Amino acid sequence: MNARAGLVILALVSVGSCFGQRPVLQWPEPPRQRASWRAPVGIPTNLLSAVETLFAQGFPDPRGCEYRELEVEVGSVWGGKGSPVKTRGWVLPARAGESRRFAIAWNGVIYPATNIAVTADLHAEATNLFPTAGRRFNAAVGEARSVCSTQALSTRVLLLLRCGETEAGLKNWTPDPQMMMRVQAERRPAGSAKGETDSYDPYLELAGDWSWALFDHLLCAHMRGDEASALATARKLSEAQPRIEAEAARRGFQRQRYYESGRQGKEKPYLDFLEQLPQLVADLERRAREGYRLSAVESGLTNLPTQTARIAVLVRDLELVQARQWGQPGGVNTADDSTVQALIREGDPAVEPLLDCLEQDKRLTRSVGFGRDFFRGRTVIPVTSAARAALQAILHANFGGGAPEMRAYWNKYKGLKLEDRWYAILQDDTAGTGRWVEAAANITQPENVTAYPGAGFSMQRPAPTNAPVRLCGESLRAKSNPSVAELLARRALEIPPSNPGAYDLSAGCELGLRLAAWDPPAALPVARTLTERCRTVTQYSEQKNPWLVVAKLTRFRMQAGDAQAFDDYAAWLQTTTPEQFDWSLTEALEPLCQYPTNATLQAAADRMFGNTNSPWSRLPWQRTGFKDPVESDLVQVPAFRRLVLRELDKKTPCGTIEWRQGTASYQMTNRWSGSRGLALPEADQPAIGTKAELRWCDWIAWSLSNAKHIPPFNPFAPPAQRDEALEQAKALLSRR
Repeated sequence: MNARAGLVILALVSVGSCFGQRPVLQWPEPPRQRASWRAPVGIPTNLLSAVETLFAQGFPDPRGCEYRELEVEVGSVWGGKGSPVKTRGWVLPARAGESRRFAIAWNGVIYPATNIAVTADLHAEATNLFPTAGRRFNAAVGEARSVCSTQALSTRVLLLLRCGETEAGLKNWTPDPQMMMRVQAERRPAGSAKGETDSYDPYLELAGDWSWALFDHLLCAHMRGDEASALATARKLSEAQPRIEAEAARRGFQRQRYYESGRQGKEKPYLDFLEQLPQLVADLERRAREGYRLSAVESGLTNLPTQTARIAVLVRDLELVQARQWGQPGGVNTADDSTVQALIREGDPAVEPLLDCLEQDKRLTRSVGFGRDFFRGRTVIPVTSAARAALQAILHANFGGGAPEMRAYWNKYKGLKLEDRWYAILQDDTAGTGRWVEAAANITQPENVTAYPGAGFSMQRPAPTNAPVRLCGESLRAKSNPSVAELLARRALEIPPSNPGAYDLSAGCELGLRLAAWDPPAALPVARTLTERCRTVTQYSEQKNPWLVVAKLTRFRMQAGDAQAFDDYAAWLQTTTPEQFDWSLTEALEPLCQYPTNATLQAAADRMFGNTNSPWSRLPWQRTGFKDPVESDLVQVPAFRRLVLRELDKKTPCGTIEWRQGTASYQMTNRWSGSRGLALPEADQPAIGTKAELRWCDWIAWSLSNAKHIPPFNPFAPPAQRDEALEQAKALLSRR
């Protein structure tokens, strides 16, 4: 169902829908929503109290509705598009003038229903329902699952009890143990035993699951442009939320507290994932008043006669931006959206209107971001975020502050062409290190690369075969007195005379690398100086060490034929420990792998990996990220191979391993735990769930095998067979 159709359909379920009066969208009310209910005998008092309260607060009553097979449209915060899901639900009686039917799904949400088929057997289905495995409080189950009886959260308990399926309802009532213990610890009645379900008030858990289902449906409908469904659900949720908050407080539930700065220690609402609801309701109400429209990109930008008109319409259309999150943890790159891309193509003329939008606009987009999809936190991205993305892409600049910083930047440089702007920033003594690095990056960026400032990634287009790729700042090569190379060298090395401690070595190294990309001969003496400074910092300063850029500077010097680079790098390595490298370990050691036969580097590697007093001489190395050095190109280095050979002799148990058909999970005592793929011939595969003791030599061999440094190694094989494979691996490594 598209957005226009949704608006028409739900407009029929209205109050005051006479000609000339705007219809008021709302959920259709089930026929027995307000009818009394005599609860069956045997429902625990605490559960019964919660159930009765929630139905009084608007949870849809299935009585008087037919239980039928049907389809409903659901969405996901990942894709945004709607898709039909076959399920069963309680179909509301048809009413005069309605073009479609509505049904209560198992998550307690009312949906427009399609393909309504035969009557289903609720009793048979309820009898075969079992408590959800691994259930936890505040689970963010998506609506594609929650509309089905087998995947619904605690909402199915309310529906089963109301329909008279008491036995099934009670069987499926399994309160989350952690939530139960927390609530009981906060307010356990005197004399009640720890863990007693009779003393647990399930109200907040039931109310939270229903509220989450409404919120999830609201967001998914909004993301795909079904504003009518989104608004109808938002209104229902905005009615229920204050009632739930008040009831939870009356029942004595303890509120959690914020941890983030700015409101640390303050109490959260019980339904803290609904903090944006008032803003979202207001935005949906505005959209309903203004009506549905296509974006200018969809309807055709050529229909707009002037650039001014085109930019104005595109800024208006930022509320239609539908960018999607690209990972978790991750983010929403609104610059991917076609409307934002169109604004970026307009260039500098779009800056002023976008700045006005950034300063004044209160609207929301159709984009949603989140930390993890299994937590309930969701944020509808504001229009100002899309405006910021467009501005940063047009200006080729990142802004950590707000609109005032952007406007000040624009006022300072708006009279210059883009490339001249970068040159002026390098000349400007007051621009600051961050802007110098940014300008240098823009100047030396290949023309076939598109970067998104602030988003943290770039996109590369294929370059023409056998053709050199130009840099974006090529036009600046004509500049002199000072040249770009002179400016980059100065900014990389200059130490503030009034405050030497303010010198940023990491930024200096980055500028040195940019100079190397721009003018290699001019960069060589700068790279030497920067390398020496890094070594000094390592020995005598607590300033954060730029490990990765040191390796890059070293590789540049080596490739440029600077023989002294090998001695400098070797001397620097002797001052380091594995823990200092964190996530950049393999990159920082790359020169060792790149020049495995260089005598100077060989001697340095011998001292690192062969001296038993060296922190490098034994594995595992701690705090080196998830990249196992045994799987890296370090195996090409003879001294490291000798270290690996020593590790292959260590048969100390270090954990366990479990077969899961194609993967093996491991629990380690001296490393992190996890899983990795393991391709075993069918004849060698153990039964699923088979566990084996993992020795340290097995882990090393498995890692070597995983990187194809040695033939396949089976950590599930009998110890004698593993030992034989270990001897073969050692012989192979010794011959390399």
